[in-house]
Amino acid sequence: MASRLKIWGACRALAVRPQPGRLAAQPFRAQISSTRFYADDAARAPSHPAGGAKVEAPGSVFQPETASAETVQGPEEGQTVSPSQTSSIEALDDATLEQILYGGRPVTSQRRGGLTGAQEEALYREGVIPPPEEAEAVLAKSEAAMEPQSMLAVGAQEQNAGHKFGLPKKPYPDGFHVKKRYHPVLEQITRLLMRHGELSVAQRNMATVMNFLRMAPAPIYSPKFPLLPGTPPASHLPLNPVLYITIAIDSVAPLLKVRNIAGAGGGGRALELPVPLAVRQRRRMAFQWILDAINKKPSKGSGQNQFAHRIAEEIVAVVEGRSSVWEKRKLVHKLGTAARANVGSNKLKAKKKK
Repeated sequence: MASRLKIWGACRALAVRPQPGRLAAQPFRAQISSTRFYADDAARAPSHPAGGAKVEAPGSVFQPETASAETVQGPEEGQTVSPSQTSSIEALDDATLEQILYGGRPVTSQRRGGLTGAQEEALYREGVIPPPEEAEAVLAKSEAAMEPQSMLAVGAQEQNAGHKFGLPKKPYPDGFHVKKRYHPVLEQITRLLMRHGELSVAQRNMATVMNFLRMAPAPIYSPKFPLLPGTPPASHLPLNPVLYITIAIDSVAPLLKVRNIAGAGGGGRALELPVPLAVRQRRRMAFQWILDAINKKPSKGSGQNQFAHRIAEEIVAVVEGRSSVWEKRKLVHKLGTAARANVGSNKLKAKKKK
């Protein structure tokens, strides 16, 4: 007879483990470690949350803050320094930071203020920046000389009543034009930018250049390529784009040019003669050099304002001493210095007599 299976006996042979009791549900924040460390913290010091609560490391005794403003003991005894002053970056001024970041180059000139109205007038007319007292004296002298003539002009205007706008004062100053509307420097540069008689395109490009210079950061002056004496600090230039352009052009403009007098050197050889340049001639040559440097550089893209942006970038490079135009100016002055012995040459006098 077959033996029957004993189910209960088999169940007793099984090892039954009782189920452990469930832990009480804890909130999610309680499961997170109360101490968090930064990834670059080698000392594993506890971090300070942004809310201002101070978290202590495990095993340390927590002491509540007794004052709202936390103070740190200074280097000297009895001196307290606020946390904002302990930062090394905040303790440095802007000039020191810029010298550290940009290789120690001076950011601004020695002058702290900008140019006066008389200095700007002298710069636009003569290409130099005189001292404020001298510029004011010259301006007052010119106004005093024009005062009697202005009184005569006022009397003539009263006699010729009926004009919508006042008549211009006589005698007319040098370079006067009835239809003059723009700044003399901008007018000359705009004419040099014009191609195929399209004056409106040149004016649009000049407006784009001025907007670029106005929004660009302040340049960094280079001691190797000094600008005009009396140039205002670099932070003043973006506020006045016309002054920005004038400083760049007049600083790199040559003082002279070298002419070759054919046959004056004897034996059919040309004689080099340095000739001084006027203000408009200097500015024209300097801006032509800037345009040549732009054309030699590869284009970075295309578009309606690409040419104007390249001009503005080259002007900034001239002010910062990074442009190749400075080398051209140095070469011209070197040739002029070498050829200055030919100014009073007898061969040149004989050439003039013929």
